[in-house]
Amino acid sequence: GLPGNRVITAVFTLDGATLDLKITATTDAETPMNFANHSYWNFDGTPCWDGHKLQILADRFLPATDDHYPTGDIVQTAGTTMDFNTPRPINCADHPFDNNFCLSDRPVPIRDALKLQGASGVGMSVATNQTGIQVYDGRGARRPGKATYEGFAIEPQHWPDAPNHRGFPSITVTPDTPYRQTSRWTFTA
Repeated sequence: GLPGNRVITAVFTLDGATLDLKITATTDAETPMNFANHSYWNFDGTPCWDGHKLQILADRFLPATDDHYPTGDIVQTAGTTMDFNTPRPINCADHPFDNNFCLSDRPVPIRDALKLQGASGVGMSVATNQTGIQVYDGRGARRPGKATYEGFAIEPQHWPDAPNHRGFPSITVTPDTPYRQTSRWTFTA
């Protein structure tokens, strides 16, 4: 139902301990575009991700409604439970996660955005050129025979629901301005 005919390409490249994802898209008419990779992470092989350490290099986040949509507010992380500029342990009981962390107001060159490390010492850093990174606790993602909170989702993307909020960066793509997303996961042990 959105305008435009699109050609979308996603290319995954593995080089040692680094996984790259490059998404490109073109359109023949002005249209909104925002893609996210919905991978889930748990570096301890445990039933839930309790005890992982999280760092998010963002000084703003988008609060969400009970239906998980951004309220439209853009809130500073400093002094809130959403301040992860310094790595700290996270637990399922702390507070729910289903929020976008605001990395910038426009696309920029790829830069580090997030680090996640399990109690085992295995971890990863995430770099992206996107304006935001969504984190989701997995409370509604249940595989058959498994519990909720099994994995923690990390999704580089533009700010969600942007067409409905004037203060959010535009996600409009035109025939002259194609979509480009680069995300990089680097793993450590």
